Formats: sequence, C-alpha cells, structure tokens
Amino acid sequence: MQLLTLPKLAARSGWPESRVRRMVARGLLSHIRINGRLLLPETAIEDYVANHFVAAAGRSTPMGRLTLASPAQDPDPRN
Repeated sequence: MQLLTLPKLAARSGWPESRVRRMVARGLLSHIRINGRLLLPETAIEDYVANHFVAAAGRSTPMGRLTLASPAQDPDPRN
C-alpha cells in the first residue's frame, strides 16, 4: 500500500485539498498520522466513492470497483 500526503492525493484525484482535508477531519477517509504527518492510502478516495455509490433504481447487482480518471486524461477521445 502506498501512502500519499494530502496535497498529493488531492492533486492526483482532482478534488480540492480543502474537501479532502474536511473529509479526513470528519473521519470519512482512511488516514494515519506518523510523527504529525498526515498520510492517506492512494486508494482512499476511490474506496470512499465505491462505498458510498448509490446505484440507479432497479439495478439488481452491485457496482464493481470504480476507477477515477486522472484530471489529465480525457475519457472522450472526440474532444
């Protein structure tokens, strides 16, 4: 498991640092403090999204593990 600092995780996910910091403060994201340094698993945001994903009505099977696209990647090649 790779641990990242909060700024690195926020940059990698595309989420604002302030949002990630609030989620850590509320205990919504897995994290650890080592010598006062806040570290999060590189999958912390993906895990949160997968665990809080609400499927559309009528869906009979749960969603599989989701992968967040990097902000630098363009998922639609037509753009």
